[in-house]
Amino acid sequence: MPVAPKPGVLPLRPLAFGEMFSAVFDTVRRYSGALYLPLAAVTGVLAVPMVVVSVLLAGRLRDAFEALPQAPDEPTGDQLWALFWPLMVIFGLFLLLGIVQYVVAGPLATVVLRAATLGRRMTAGQAWKEARQRIGASVASMALLYGPLLVLNVLLVGLMVLLGVATGSPAVFLLMFLLSAVVGLGGFYVVVRLAPQIPVLVLEDSTARAAIGRAWQLNRGNWWRSFGLTALVTLIGRIAVGVISYPLTMILSVAVPLTSMDLQSDSSRVEFGDGTMTFLLVGYSLVMLLGMLATGPLVPLVNGVLYIDRRIRNERLDIALAEAAGIHFAEAYGYAQQSAQPAPSAQPAPSAPYGQQPAAPSAPVPAQPTAPAEPAAPTAPTAAPATGSAAGPTAAPNSEEGPAGQ
Repeated sequence: MPVAPKPGVLPLRPLAFGEMFSAVFDTVRRYSGALYLPLAAVTGVLAVPMVVVSVLLAGRLRDAFEALPQAPDEPTGDQLWALFWPLMVIFGLFLLLGIVQYVVAGPLATVVLRAATLGRRMTAGQAWKEARQRIGASVASMALLYGPLLVLNVLLVGLMVLLGVATGSPAVFLLMFLLSAVVGLGGFYVVVRLAPQIPVLVLEDSTARAAIGRAWQLNRGNWWRSFGLTALVTLIGRIAVGVISYPLTMILSVAVPLTSMDLQSDSSRVEFGDGTMTFLLVGYSLVMLLGMLATGPLVPLVNGVLYIDRRIRNERLDIALAEAAGIHFAEAYGYAQQSAQPAPSAQPAPSAPYGQQPAAPSAPVPAQPTAPAEPAAPTAPTAAPATGSAAGPTAAPNSEEGPAGQ
């Protein structure tokens, strides 16, 4: 059975689920420098505000922890707010940094996957040079996708709170909760359906609005496959990051300098020393940023592999990829490149593109009959023929002599 060409991480044919899964991690392994060096530089820049905010909020968070009453006393609303608002600020900043990292990782992983599919080398500088040109379009595309979903969910939550407070009926809360769940599931369906959005934006050089329509049409009938591959790759990535980060978190936990513990009462009261909360916040923030860095390219790579598979199935992208990789597609599949010898007067017809029906052979053109050659005109004699008795020495040499002249 003919084998499809594989110049890089993907065979140039419709892909099986396992092949797409392997291609994601093969790309990470072979092109780790091109993937992670630019993303690490961006993460390093993002770590600066994270560290600054952690240092600024560490003192407030420490005071809020120490102000909490011991059991069985219940904390007041002000005490809980003093504890939670620094955590909310840190969480919001993490969410913002994750969005920025994803916006950068999308175009970066796409251009690296293009080189990986063709088996070409790519440096970190080349990857960043190609990816940064589409970061602005990636921001616009993400805003068009997630902006309406975010606004709709905020409106629903606000409406649920207002109606619940105004009516005080549990049925209103239940109804609004179900409506929010339906909207959330619908948004989740849309996000998975538009998985090829960034690859379309980068590889086809389209606008943000056109990329959404193109991705929606391209990924028709492929929702469960898209969801399954994304979920599996994300799960494996999270497990790997958890295994790597677990020793770091254990080191942080052991290294926290606790100044005192009140062991006189039934419940122990932990008091954080100077710099302890700062050490904790900065350390855990850096560990979380490293985890985001490690898993950042995985989902964009999944989206790129899904895009290539859909175009191979629907648009025969494998032919264009083989040509770009310098592979003659039919030869790579093992098909003989032999054609019947044409008639001397006929020109051989060009071969049809791979995957298309060849054109019907044209009828042979009969050779045109040639006109018979005209007979040669008789040449005039060089001398006048001799008359009866006048045959003598003056006759032509080629004249026939009678028996009397022998």
